[in-house]
Amino acid sequence: MQVKQVVRGSVFSLLLILWSLTAGQLFAAPRISENAPLSAVIGMFPTADMVEARARDTLYQRVLRGDELLGHVFFADEVFPIPAYSGKAIRALIGVDTNKVLAGMVIVSHEEPILVIGVSDDDLQRYVDQYVGLPVSERIKVGGQRREGYTSIDGIAGATITAMVLHRSIMESARRVVASYEAGSQVAMPEIDPDVWVLNWEDKIVHVVLLGIGLLVLTVLLFLQDWIVVKTKLFRWLRLCFLIYTLVFIGFICMAQLSIVNILTFVAVIASGFSWDTFLIDPGVFVLWAFVACSILLWGRGVYCGWLCPFGALQELVSKLATRLHVRQYHFPHTVHERLWAIKYLVLMALVGLSLESIGRAAPFIEIEPFKTVFTLRFHREWWFVLFAVALVVASAFNAKFYCKYICPLGAALSIATRFRIFDWLRRRRECGGTCHACAADCGVAAVKATGEIIATECHYCLECQATYWDENKCPPMVSRRERRERRESRVELVRATELDG
Repeated sequence: MQVKQVVRGSVFSLLLILWSLTAGQLFAAPRISENAPLSAVIGMFPTADMVEARARDTLYQRVLRGDELLGHVFFADEVFPIPAYSGKAIRALIGVDTNKVLAGMVIVSHEEPILVIGVSDDDLQRYVDQYVGLPVSERIKVGGQRREGYTSIDGIAGATITAMVLHRSIMESARRVVASYEAGSQVAMPEIDPDVWVLNWEDKIVHVVLLGIGLLVLTVLLFLQDWIVVKTKLFRWLRLCFLIYTLVFIGFICMAQLSIVNILTFVAVIASGFSWDTFLIDPGVFVLWAFVACSILLWGRGVYCGWLCPFGALQELVSKLATRLHVRQYHFPHTVHERLWAIKYLVLMALVGLSLESIGRAAPFIEIEPFKTVFTLRFHREWWFVLFAVALVVASAFNAKFYCKYICPLGAALSIATRFRIFDWLRRRRECGGTCHACAADCGVAAVKATGEIIATECHYCLECQATYWDENKCPPMVSRRERRERRESRVELVRATELDG
């Protein structure tokens, strides 16, 4: 009965948190209508009094004042669609005047999670307003490194990749529309232009190289784990350094924190027609996912969750600091702990169900991941999101990796994939779970059964159990082996001393 009450209370609290995080967004005013009202066009062409219906053989509408042509309006996603993180193009209404200058634009609709919650409509509009007055022929670059021959404009804080995708769609669609009414021919639907991700990879080449070096170091460490964990101090120093690398470089510099959004986007893209361009947009995320896909097959989800997840690294570093400061640790009874595992799977199923209609529909509830608050927006958002993220970090000081164990939907998804792993390199002895429970006591995520087996779907592959496995001062079988060796050495020394005395 007590276990059921704890589980019910946890689920209720989780739902309450979700509601509190998303209530404001769910009841917010709707975005501009898909029908692009005349008021939006008047904002671009103040003297206009009519917008002609779109001709059958064109993708634009003429804007008039009486009989005078003022310019043209069109939807960027109908002329040059580029899918972003959601796997779908952003719908923007764009105006170009008769001088081939951008007269204005309005974001009509989108399903980008970072834009649904995290970037306000005003922030998004301030970004697109930078284009007003620029010639269609202008070479424009969004953020990043300056390039000769380009006009630079500011990106969207926390949504750099989305801004780059939107930029490409705006400029290329405008150029194609202008070309089509000098030529008078129908605009053909183009193939997705790879320039968006190519330019981004060029800008982030240093990040990609440093990330590749880090992944290479981790791979070597994993293959040599049996030799490295024997040197306990060296192993723990290496692990601490790698956790700091993950938090600072992968998390805050590369902003390559993986998310359940990536998995939902993958499913959506598969359903609507696969394209590599969507996944190549963010170099860090792409490289990390490629590595994770391989590491899951070899070792399971633990390599990512235990070594490469920035939020996981943040929690573990906080937990280590709390332990060093002798902060009291609180642990659930094993039966309660096992049932609390179910929460993250329920969260995963709920998000998958909501995303079947659209990722935009699921976006408010994806805020159960604190990753956007911590790494993408760096705590610069509404106080309740910050409070939620900070509360999860503080919780890890009293219960190691609390979020990872019980709430994380990404961890749940990777746990399911772990069932296809090929190798099992974590060593165990027949005494494990019988006369010895040292590894179970050391496991921060409680992924060792009372009978000694390691639960692969919950293991974070921190290798602490392997360090204990070879520790001659901690593991009882190893302690016995050391004591026998020392007794033999003592007898040999005694014999030698006796012979010398004789």
